[in-house]
Amino acid sequence: MKLRYCFNLTATPDFSEITNLEELDLEGCVNIVTVHPSIVMLKRLVVLNMRDCRRALNLSGCLNVNQLPEAFSSRWWTSIPGFIWNQQHPQRSVSLAGLHMLKRLNLSYCNLEQVPESIGSLSCLKSLYLNGNNFTSLPGSLSQLSSLTRFHVIGCKKLEVLPELPGSLYDLYASDCTSLIEVTGSSNTLRRRINVFRNCPKLFKNVTSDSDGSILKTRCLDSFITSQGFIHSLSAFREYLGFKTNRCEFFLQDFYDCDLHIAYRGKSMSKWFTNRSCTGNVVKIELPSDWCYDKFRGYGTCVVFKCKKPLKPVKGISVKTFYGGKLNPFDTIPSVINGYFEKEVIGIQDSYITWLHYTKREILGWRKAKNFVTFSFFENEDAVEVKECGVRLVYDEDLQQQDVTYLSMSQDIATPSQHGGAMYFSGPCGSISWSW
Repeated sequence: MKLRYCFNLTATPDFSEITNLEELDLEGCVNIVTVHPSIVMLKRLVVLNMRDCRRALNLSGCLNVNQLPEAFSSRWWTSIPGFIWNQQHPQRSVSLAGLHMLKRLNLSYCNLEQVPESIGSLSCLKSLYLNGNNFTSLPGSLSQLSSLTRFHVIGCKKLEVLPELPGSLYDLYASDCTSLIEVTGSSNTLRRRINVFRNCPKLFKNVTSDSDGSILKTRCLDSFITSQGFIHSLSAFREYLGFKTNRCEFFLQDFYDCDLHIAYRGKSMSKWFTNRSCTGNVVKIELPSDWCYDKFRGYGTCVVFKCKKPLKPVKGISVKTFYGGKLNPFDTIPSVINGYFEKEVIGIQDSYITWLHYTKREILGWRKAKNFVTFSFFENEDAVEVKECGVRLVYDEDLQQQDVTYLSMSQDIATPSQHGGAMYFSGPCGSISWSW
Protein backbone atom coordinates (compact mmCIF):
# COMPACT_ATOMS: atom_id res chain seq x y z
CA MET A 1 0.00 0.00 0.00
CA LYS A 2 1.50 3.33 -1.10
CA LEU A 3 0.19 6.52 0.49
CA ARG A 4 3.22 8.67 -0.22
CA TYR A 5 2.96 12.45 0.26
CA CYS A 6 -0.68 12.47 1.37
CA PHE A 7 -0.31 15.79 3.15
CA ASN A 8 -3.81 15.81 4.65
CA LEU A 9 -3.58 12.29 6.05
CA THR A 10 -3.57 12.30 9.87
CA ALA A 11 -4.23 8.58 10.49
CA THR A 12 -3.81 5.35 8.57
CA PRO A 13 -6.83 3.34 7.44
CA ASP A 14 -8.14 0.28 9.25
CA PHE A 15 -6.01 -2.71 8.22
CA SER A 16 -8.34 -5.42 9.52
CA GLU A 17 -9.61 -6.28 6.00
CA ILE A 18 -6.14 -6.41 4.40
CA THR A 19 -4.20 -8.58 6.84
CA ASN A 20 -1.91 -9.97 4.12
CA LEU A 21 -0.31 -6.57 3.55
CA GLU A 22 3.48 -6.86 3.26
CA GLU A 23 4.49 -3.28 2.44
CA LEU A 24 3.23 0.04 3.80
CA ASP A 25 4.71 3.24 2.32
CA LEU A 26 3.82 6.44 4.20
CA GLU A 27 6.77 8.55 3.04
CA GLY A 28 6.12 12.27 3.12
CA CYS A 29 2.89 12.06 5.16
CA VAL A 30 4.05 14.95 7.31
CA ASN A 31 0.78 15.31 9.26
CA ILE A 32 0.16 11.68 10.15
CA VAL A 33 -0.24 11.21 13.89
CA THR A 34 -1.69 7.74 14.49
CA VAL A 35 -1.23 4.32 13.02
CA HIS A 36 -4.47 2.33 13.40
CA PRO A 37 -4.24 -0.35 16.14
CA SER A 38 -5.24 -3.01 13.59
CA ILE A 39 -1.63 -2.89 12.34
CA VAL A 40 -1.04 -5.66 14.91
CA MET A 41 -2.93 -7.94 12.50
CA LEU A 42 -0.34 -7.45 9.75
CA LYS A 43 1.71 -10.52 10.54
CA ARG A 44 3.33 -10.41 7.07
CA LEU A 45 4.38 -6.77 7.16
CA VAL A 46 8.08 -6.59 6.36
CA VAL A 47 8.52 -3.12 4.83
CA LEU A 48 7.44 0.06 6.57
CA ASN A 49 8.56 3.38 5.07
CA MET A 50 7.82 6.48 7.14
CA ARG A 51 10.46 8.85 5.90
CA ASP A 52 9.62 12.46 6.81
CA CYS A 53 6.67 11.53 9.02
CA ARG A 54 7.50 14.43 11.27
CA ARG A 55 4.77 14.14 13.90
CA ALA A 56 5.12 11.92 16.97
CA LEU A 57 3.50 8.63 16.00
CA ASN A 58 1.70 5.91 17.91
CA LEU A 59 3.03 2.58 16.60
CA SER A 60 2.43 -0.90 17.94
CA GLY A 61 2.53 -4.55 17.03
CA CYS A 62 4.91 -4.59 14.07
CA LEU A 63 5.92 -8.18 14.67
CA ASN A 64 7.99 -8.97 11.58
CA VAL A 65 9.87 -5.75 10.90
CA ASN A 66 13.52 -6.84 10.85
CA GLN A 67 15.14 -3.41 10.83
CA LEU A 68 14.25 0.17 11.58
CA PRO A 69 12.80 1.94 8.54
CA GLU A 70 14.86 4.75 7.07
CA ALA A 71 12.40 7.25 8.44
CA PHE A 72 13.88 6.65 11.88
CA SER A 73 16.98 8.53 10.86
CA SER A 74 14.87 11.66 10.65
CA ARG A 75 15.67 14.26 13.27
CA TRP A 76 11.93 14.81 13.75
CA TRP A 77 11.26 11.51 15.51
CA THR A 78 10.62 11.86 19.25
CA SER A 79 9.07 8.48 20.08
CA ILE A 80 9.35 4.88 18.92
CA PRO A 81 7.02 2.93 21.22
CA GLY A 82 6.42 -0.78 21.05
CA PHE A 83 8.52 -1.87 18.06
CA ILE A 84 9.19 -5.60 18.13
CA TRP A 85 11.60 -7.23 15.70
CA ASN A 86 11.06 -10.67 14.23
CA GLN A 87 11.47 -12.90 17.28
CA GLN A 88 12.31 -15.92 15.15
CA HIS A 89 15.49 -14.21 13.96
CA PRO A 90 17.39 -12.85 16.97
CA GLN A 91 18.98 -9.48 16.33
CA ARG A 92 22.60 -9.08 17.35
CA SER A 93 22.26 -5.29 17.27
CA VAL A 94 20.26 -2.40 15.83
CA SER A 95 21.23 0.85 14.15
CA LEU A 96 20.33 3.99 16.09
CA ALA A 97 22.22 6.49 13.96
CA GLY A 98 20.67 9.90 13.52
CA LEU A 99 17.90 9.68 16.13
CA HIS A 100 19.06 12.84 17.83
CA MET A 101 15.57 14.10 18.77
CA LEU A 102 14.36 10.76 20.13
CA LYS A 103 12.87 11.01 23.62
CA ARG A 104 11.41 7.54 24.14
CA LEU A 105 12.74 4.22 22.83
CA ASN A 106 11.15 0.83 23.47
CA LEU A 107 13.17 -2.15 22.24
CA SER A 108 11.65 -4.65 24.66
CA TYR A 109 11.41 -8.35 23.79
CA CYS A 110 13.34 -7.96 20.54
CA ASN A 111 15.79 -10.83 21.15
CA LEU A 112 18.60 -8.29 21.11
CA GLU A 113 22.00 -9.75 21.89
CA GLN A 114 23.82 -6.42 21.75
CA VAL A 115 23.04 -2.71 22.17
CA PRO A 116 25.30 -0.49 20.04
CA GLU A 117 27.64 2.11 21.46
CA SER A 118 25.89 4.65 19.23
CA ILE A 119 23.01 4.72 21.72
CA GLY A 120 25.09 7.21 23.67
CA SER A 121 24.46 9.81 20.96
CA LEU A 122 20.73 10.04 21.79
CA SER A 123 21.15 13.22 23.79
CA CYS A 124 17.41 13.90 24.10
CA LEU A 125 16.42 10.38 25.17
CA LYS A 126 14.39 10.39 28.41
CA SER A 127 12.93 6.86 28.55
CA LEU A 128 14.65 3.64 27.48
CA TYR A 129 13.01 0.21 27.67
CA LEU A 130 15.13 -2.86 26.95
CA ASN A 131 13.06 -5.47 28.81
CA GLY A 132 13.27 -9.17 27.98
CA ASN A 133 16.35 -9.16 25.75
CA ASN A 134 19.33 -11.52 25.54
CA PHE A 135 22.40 -9.29 26.02
CA THR A 136 24.91 -10.07 28.78
CA SER A 137 26.21 -6.52 29.12
CA LEU A 138 25.37 -2.97 28.06
CA PRO A 139 27.56 -0.32 26.43
CA GLY A 140 29.39 2.15 28.62
CA SER A 141 28.06 4.94 26.41
CA LEU A 142 24.78 4.78 28.36
CA SER A 143 26.43 7.16 30.82
CA GLN A 144 26.36 9.80 28.05
CA LEU A 145 22.54 9.90 27.94
CA SER A 146 22.38 13.18 29.82
CA SER A 147 18.57 13.48 29.58
CA LEU A 148 17.70 9.91 30.58
CA THR A 149 15.32 9.68 33.55
CA ARG A 150 13.80 6.18 33.16
CA PHE A 151 15.59 2.94 32.30
CA HIS A 152 14.03 -0.55 32.33
CA VAL A 153 15.84 -3.87 31.77
CA ILE A 154 13.24 -6.11 33.43
CA GLY A 155 13.55 -9.81 32.63
CA CYS A 156 16.94 -9.61 30.92
CA LYS A 157 17.96 -12.96 32.35
CA LYS A 158 21.41 -13.07 30.73
CA LEU A 159 22.45 -9.57 31.80
CA GLU A 160 25.46 -9.81 34.11
CA VAL A 161 26.67 -6.21 34.35
CA LEU A 162 24.98 -2.83 34.62
CA PRO A 163 27.41 -0.07 33.60
CA GLU A 164 27.56 3.35 35.15
CA LEU A 165 24.37 5.24 34.31
CA PRO A 166 23.87 9.00 33.94
CA GLY A 167 23.23 11.15 36.99
CA SER A 168 19.96 12.34 35.46
CA LEU A 169 18.41 8.88 35.91
CA TYR A 170 15.52 8.71 38.38
CA ASP A 171 13.94 5.27 37.76
CA LEU A 172 15.96 2.07 37.30
CA TYR A 173 13.98 -1.18 37.05
CA ALA A 174 16.09 -4.32 36.74
CA SER A 175 13.82 -6.97 38.27
CA ASP A 176 14.15 -10.62 37.23
CA CYS A 177 17.71 -10.13 35.98
CA THR A 178 18.69 -13.48 37.45
CA SER A 179 22.30 -13.39 36.20
CA LEU A 180 23.04 -9.83 37.35
CA ILE A 181 26.14 -9.76 39.55
CA GLU A 182 27.58 -6.29 39.06
CA VAL A 183 26.28 -2.74 39.33
CA THR A 184 28.73 0.11 38.90
CA GLY A 185 28.47 3.76 39.81
CA SER A 186 28.62 6.05 42.82
CA SER A 187 26.57 5.06 45.87
CA ASN A 188 25.64 8.75 46.27
CA THR A 189 24.12 8.72 42.78
CA LEU A 190 22.33 5.43 43.41
CA ARG A 191 20.67 6.80 46.53
CA ARG A 192 19.20 9.69 44.56
CA ARG A 193 17.00 7.51 42.37
CA ILE A 194 14.51 4.64 42.54
CA ASN A 195 16.30 1.30 42.04
CA VAL A 196 14.34 -1.96 41.80
CA PHE A 197 16.25 -5.26 41.76
CA ARG A 198 13.57 -7.81 42.58
CA ASN A 199 14.49 -11.46 42.04
CA CYS A 200 18.16 -10.75 41.38
CA PRO A 201 19.65 -13.57 43.47
CA LYS A 202 23.30 -13.03 42.50
CA LEU A 203 23.43 -9.32 43.25
CA PHE A 204 25.05 -7.89 46.40
CA LYS A 205 26.89 -11.09 47.19
CA ASN A 206 30.02 -9.01 47.70
CA VAL A 207 30.56 -5.31 47.09
CA THR A 208 33.62 -3.13 47.54
CA SER A 209 33.91 0.60 47.07
CA ASP A 210 36.74 3.06 46.86
CA SER A 211 37.31 6.18 48.94
CA ASP A 212 35.06 8.25 46.68
CA GLY A 213 32.12 5.92 47.15
CA SER A 214 32.35 4.41 43.68
CA ILE A 215 31.06 0.85 43.58
CA LEU A 216 33.75 -1.56 42.42
CA LYS A 217 33.19 -4.97 40.90
CA THR A 218 30.81 -7.27 42.74
CA ARG A 219 31.58 -10.97 42.91
CA CYS A 220 29.24 -13.91 43.24
CA LEU A 221 29.86 -15.85 46.44
CA ASP A 222 29.15 -19.56 46.10
CA SER A 223 28.76 -19.79 49.87
CA PHE A 224 25.91 -17.28 49.99
CA ILE A 225 23.47 -19.59 51.72
CA THR A 226 26.11 -21.23 53.89
CA SER A 227 28.12 -20.10 56.87
CA GLN A 228 28.36 -16.29 56.99
CA GLY A 229 27.01 -15.80 53.48
CA PHE A 230 23.99 -13.78 54.52
CA ILE A 231 26.10 -11.57 56.77
CA HIS A 232 28.38 -10.88 53.80
CA SER A 233 25.33 -10.00 51.70
CA LEU A 234 23.89 -7.71 54.34
CA SER A 235 27.26 -6.02 54.76
CA ALA A 236 27.58 -5.66 50.98
CA PHE A 237 24.11 -4.15 50.70
CA ARG A 238 24.95 -1.75 53.52
CA GLU A 239 28.19 -0.79 51.76
CA TYR A 240 26.26 -0.33 48.52
CA LEU A 241 24.23 2.27 50.40
CA GLY A 242 27.44 4.02 51.44
CA PHE A 243 27.64 2.67 55.01
CA LYS A 244 31.20 1.31 54.96
CA THR A 245 31.87 0.20 58.52
CA ASN A 246 30.26 -2.33 60.81
CA ARG A 247 28.82 0.40 63.00
CA CYS A 248 25.27 1.38 62.26
CA GLU A 249 26.04 4.45 60.18
CA PHE A 250 22.39 4.48 59.22
CA PHE A 251 21.68 6.56 62.34
CA LEU A 252 24.72 8.78 61.78
CA GLN A 253 23.51 10.29 58.51
CA ASP A 254 23.12 14.04 58.28
CA PHE A 255 19.61 13.82 56.87
CA TYR A 256 16.35 12.33 58.12
CA ASP A 257 13.51 10.46 56.42
CA CYS A 258 15.38 7.18 55.94
CA ASP A 259 14.11 3.61 56.28
CA LEU A 260 15.86 0.26 55.98
CA HIS A 261 13.87 -3.00 55.83
CA ILE A 262 15.31 -6.53 55.80
CA ALA A 263 13.18 -9.69 55.63
CA TYR A 264 14.31 -13.31 55.45
CA ARG A 265 13.31 -16.75 56.62
CA GLY A 266 14.50 -17.33 60.20
CA LYS A 267 13.25 -17.25 63.78
CA SER A 268 15.90 -15.67 65.99
CA MET A 269 16.16 -12.05 67.10
CA SER A 270 19.37 -10.11 67.64
CA LYS A 271 20.37 -9.08 71.17
CA TRP A 272 20.67 -5.54 69.79
CA PHE A 273 16.92 -5.10 70.37
CA THR A 274 16.89 -4.35 74.09
CA ASN A 275 13.12 -4.06 74.56
CA ARG A 276 11.49 -7.40 73.82
CA SER A 277 8.26 -9.36 74.07
CA CYS A 278 7.93 -13.13 73.70
CA THR A 279 4.23 -13.34 74.58
CA GLY A 280 2.49 -11.09 72.08
CA ASN A 281 2.76 -8.51 69.36
CA VAL A 282 3.19 -5.40 71.55
CA VAL A 283 6.34 -3.88 73.06
CA LYS A 284 5.97 -1.17 75.70
CA ILE A 285 8.96 1.12 76.27
CA GLU A 286 9.23 3.33 79.34
CA LEU A 287 10.77 6.68 78.44
CA PRO A 288 13.34 8.25 80.77
CA SER A 289 12.22 11.14 82.93
CA ASP A 290 14.64 13.43 81.09
CA TRP A 291 13.41 12.34 77.64
CA CYS A 292 14.69 14.81 75.03
CA TYR A 293 13.54 14.66 71.41
CA ASP A 294 16.59 16.57 70.20
CA LYS A 295 18.81 13.65 71.28
CA PHE A 296 16.58 11.05 69.64
CA ARG A 297 17.99 9.61 66.38
CA GLY A 298 15.45 6.93 65.46
CA TYR A 299 14.64 3.34 66.26
CA GLY A 300 15.00 -0.23 65.10
CA THR A 301 12.39 -2.98 65.31
CA CYS A 302 12.36 -6.73 64.79
CA VAL A 303 9.43 -9.12 64.56
CA VAL A 304 9.53 -12.90 64.09
CA PHE A 305 6.27 -14.28 62.72
CA LYS A 306 4.62 -16.77 60.43
CA CYS A 307 1.60 -16.50 58.17
CA LYS A 308 -1.42 -18.69 58.74
CA LYS A 309 -2.91 -17.72 55.38
CA PRO A 310 -1.92 -15.52 52.40
CA LEU A 311 -0.94 -12.10 53.64
CA LYS A 312 -2.33 -9.16 51.71
CA PRO A 313 -0.80 -5.67 51.96
CA VAL A 314 -1.07 -4.62 55.60
CA LYS A 315 0.15 -2.00 58.01
CA GLY A 316 3.02 -3.70 59.76
CA ILE A 317 4.01 -1.45 62.67
CA SER A 318 1.96 0.97 64.75
CA VAL A 319 3.71 3.30 67.22
CA LYS A 320 1.61 5.19 69.76
CA THR A 321 2.11 7.54 72.70
CA PHE A 322 0.84 6.85 76.20
CA TYR A 323 -2.45 8.59 75.33
CA GLY A 324 -2.92 6.65 72.06
CA GLY A 325 -1.67 9.23 69.56
CA LYS A 326 0.12 7.83 66.50
CA LEU A 327 3.84 8.51 66.15
CA ASN A 328 4.49 6.89 62.77
CA PRO A 329 2.18 8.18 60.03
CA PHE A 330 4.07 6.08 57.45
CA ASP A 331 3.42 2.55 58.72
CA THR A 332 2.73 0.67 55.49
CA ILE A 333 5.11 -2.08 54.41
CA PRO A 334 7.24 -1.40 51.28
CA SER A 335 5.98 -3.33 48.29
CA VAL A 336 9.15 -5.41 47.85
CA ILE A 337 8.90 -6.56 51.49
CA ASN A 338 5.17 -7.16 51.33
CA GLY A 339 5.67 -8.99 48.04
CA TYR A 340 8.14 -11.29 49.77
CA PHE A 341 5.64 -11.91 52.56
CA GLU A 342 2.84 -12.58 50.10
CA LYS A 343 4.61 -14.74 47.50
CA GLU A 344 7.48 -16.43 49.27
CA VAL A 345 6.36 -17.32 52.76
CA ILE A 346 3.13 -19.14 52.04
CA GLY A 347 3.00 -22.91 51.64
CA ILE A 348 5.85 -23.91 53.94
CA GLN A 349 4.40 -25.08 57.25
CA ASP A 350 5.84 -23.85 60.56
CA SER A 351 8.28 -21.55 58.81
CA TYR A 352 9.05 -18.23 60.47
CA ILE A 353 10.02 -14.92 58.90
CA THR A 354 12.26 -12.31 60.51
CA TRP A 355 11.55 -8.71 59.57
CA LEU A 356 13.97 -5.95 60.61
CA HIS A 357 13.09 -2.28 60.26
CA TYR A 358 15.32 0.69 61.02
CA THR A 359 13.96 4.21 60.68
CA LYS A 360 15.34 7.70 61.06
CA ARG A 361 12.57 10.21 60.62
CA GLU A 362 11.94 13.70 61.86
CA ILE A 363 8.46 13.05 63.22
CA LEU A 364 7.27 16.03 65.24
CA GLY A 365 4.83 13.85 67.19
CA TRP A 366 7.80 12.40 69.10
CA ARG A 367 8.33 15.84 70.68
CA LYS A 368 5.18 15.21 72.71
CA ALA A 369 6.21 11.72 73.74
CA LYS A 370 6.49 11.08 77.48
CA ASN A 371 5.97 8.33 80.05
CA PHE A 372 5.94 5.46 77.55
CA VAL A 373 5.39 4.48 73.93
CA THR A 374 4.00 1.23 72.52
CA PHE A 375 4.98 -0.62 69.35
CA SER A 376 2.34 -2.95 67.90
CA PHE A 377 3.17 -5.40 65.11
CA PHE A 378 0.54 -6.60 62.62
CA GLU A 379 -2.18 -5.04 64.73
CA ASN A 380 -5.62 -6.64 64.20
CA GLU A 381 -4.15 -8.99 61.60
CA ASP A 382 -5.55 -12.52 62.03
CA ALA A 383 -3.35 -13.96 59.25
CA VAL A 384 -0.17 -13.46 61.30
CA GLU A 385 1.15 -15.34 64.32
CA VAL A 386 3.87 -13.34 66.10
CA LYS A 387 6.52 -15.41 67.91
CA GLU A 388 8.48 -12.51 69.38
CA CYS A 389 9.21 -8.85 68.74
CA GLY A 390 11.73 -6.28 69.85
CA VAL A 391 12.51 -2.56 69.69
CA ARG A 392 15.46 -0.31 70.35
CA LEU A 393 15.39 3.49 70.57
CA VAL A 394 18.63 5.15 69.46
CA TYR A 395 19.99 8.29 71.10
CA ASP A 396 23.04 10.49 70.63
CA GLU A 397 24.87 8.82 73.51
CA ASP A 398 24.43 5.42 71.84
CA LEU A 399 26.28 6.67 68.80
CA GLN A 400 29.23 7.75 70.93
CA GLN A 401 29.97 4.21 72.10
CA GLN A 402 33.49 3.00 71.27
CA ASP A 403 32.54 -0.68 70.96
CA VAL A 404 32.43 -1.30 67.19
CA THR A 405 29.84 -4.06 67.62
CA TYR A 406 27.59 -1.98 69.85
CA LEU A 407 25.44 -0.76 66.98
CA SER A 408 26.22 -3.51 64.50
CA MET A 409 23.18 -4.12 62.34
CA SER A 410 24.35 -7.66 61.61
CA GLN A 411 25.01 -8.65 65.21
CA ASP A 412 23.57 -12.08 66.03
CA ILE A 413 21.58 -12.28 62.79
CA ALA A 414 21.14 -15.92 61.92
CA THR A 415 21.93 -17.24 58.46
CA PRO A 416 18.63 -17.61 56.60
CA SER A 417 17.49 -20.66 54.69
CA GLN A 418 17.60 -21.07 50.92
CA HIS A 419 14.19 -19.47 50.48
CA GLY A 420 15.54 -15.98 49.83
CA GLY A 421 14.61 -12.65 51.30
CA ALA A 422 14.21 -8.97 50.57
CA MET A 423 15.83 -5.65 51.47
CA TYR A 424 14.61 -2.10 51.00
CA PHE A 425 16.22 1.27 51.65
CA SER A 426 14.56 4.63 51.17
CA GLY A 427 16.08 8.05 51.63
CA PRO A 428 14.90 11.60 51.07
CA CYS A 429 15.57 11.39 47.31
CA GLY A 430 15.35 7.75 46.27
CA SER A 431 15.10 4.09 47.19
CA ILE A 432 16.63 0.66 46.51
CA SER A 433 14.57 -2.55 46.45
CA TRP A 434 16.23 -5.96 46.26
CA SER A 435 14.96 -9.50 46.64
CA TRP A 436 16.66 -12.81 45.99
